[in-house]
Amino acid sequence: MTTPLQGGRGYVLAQADDAAPAPTLYLYDVLGVDMFGGVLAKQVIDDLRALGDVPELAVRINSPGGDVFEGIAVYNAVARFPANVTVHIDGIAASAATLVAMAGNRIAIAENAMVMVHRPWTALMGDAPELRRQAEILDKAWSSMLTTYQRRTGRRAATVEQKVADAGGEWWMTAAEAVAEGFADVVTKPEKEAQVFGLHRFRHVPAQLAASAAGVGAAESPTAPRIAEIAPPRVEASVREVMPLAQRRRIVEALRLAT
Repeated sequence: MTTPLQGGRGYVLAQADDAAPAPTLYLYDVLGVDMFGGVLAKQVIDDLRALGDVPELAVRINSPGGDVFEGIAVYNAVARFPANVTVHIDGIAASAATLVAMAGNRIAIAENAMVMVHRPWTALMGDAPELRRQAEILDKAWSSMLTTYQRRTGRRAATVEQKVADAGGEWWMTAAEAVAEGFADVVTKPEKEAQVFGLHRFRHVPAQLAASAAGVGAAESPTAPRIAEIAPPRVEASVREVMPLAQRRRIVEALRLAT
């Protein structure tokens, strides 16, 4: 890897060179708004537009997911990009990041990487009508995700949904399992620089993956559940300027309940 990713995390669109004959999009962060960074769909869209016509594009993913609607937007941007797209899952493609992976004409997964699919979720406060409204939005978001999985994997939406339910809500797949289930096409050698992070978000992390991430996420501050998956705020200034007070209070409350 020749791109300057800080601490193994970040977003870079690297131009082609002798080491990488195709432009490479590194998605090594959460998708959407995050307390400590994040990859915005608008940035990806703008960068791909500026890249222009190229015959090949590589997309390298190491992401625990994030905002489901940002993930859908990135998926659509990559899927409609007029190039032969090869997606590489270098460490983890979980949650919304699995959607982006589905945009590849070819999906390669490192032999020690993993894929995780689950229903979208959020944390919020409100009365009963508000909670029912948000639950309906979550169901619709899940339906959109299932449509994307079905199109790329060939698995029926009901089959994917049942797999997630049978796995206790988080369907973790090894590289070989991801290929068998249609979420990847080929297993490749591991990407040494890919450091898995963000696993504290999930409830059923496989032991081998947790062990590989030991020490990497120790310095991370705990984050609230992905509230932005339902109503992502603008990210053009500071959090105080762009995030409504009520949403900031929900984040604080979620953090308090998690401790």
